[in-house]
Amino acid sequence: MGAKAAHRRGVLDLEAQFAFFRSQHRHPVNAAAHALLSWPILFTNLLILHFLPLPLPLPLPVPPALALTLAYAAAYVAVDRRAGALAGKKGPTVSDLPEVFLMEPFLIFLQILNKLFGYEPYHGFCKNVERKMEADLRESRELKERKTT
Repeated sequence: MGAKAAHRRGVLDLEAQFAFFRSQHRHPVNAAAHALLSWPILFTNLLILHFLPLPLPLPLPVPPALALTLAYAAAYVAVDRRAGALAGKKGPTVSDLPEVFLMEPFLIFLQILNKLFGYEPYHGFCKNVERKMEADLRESRELKERKTT
């Protein structure tokens, strides 16, 4: 994703976020993996954060649950670079990692609602998303062509 697209896409711009998410998850294996695994991963992390008590009442700079969650996140990012390259022919976009952790579970839920029930948050949402998705894909192709020449 180019700097221009990153600047256009705010965290709360749902159309732009969903268009970018769909343009990055076009491969069926990649889309299925995200749809099946993102929510259980989020739920597991929430359970770990909630139920893991401190073994000793020490003033630690980082709670053990947070350290474990960060270790999981680092492992997933390290592994996903390879897995993402296999399914999508490229590595993941990690420059906006906080944005990804905030929005991805919601975008997956929105995609499932859209595919199964034709849900749109408002009239014209899907058409706008398709236009923005095509623009993101066109920009990615142009960037790739510039890098190869």
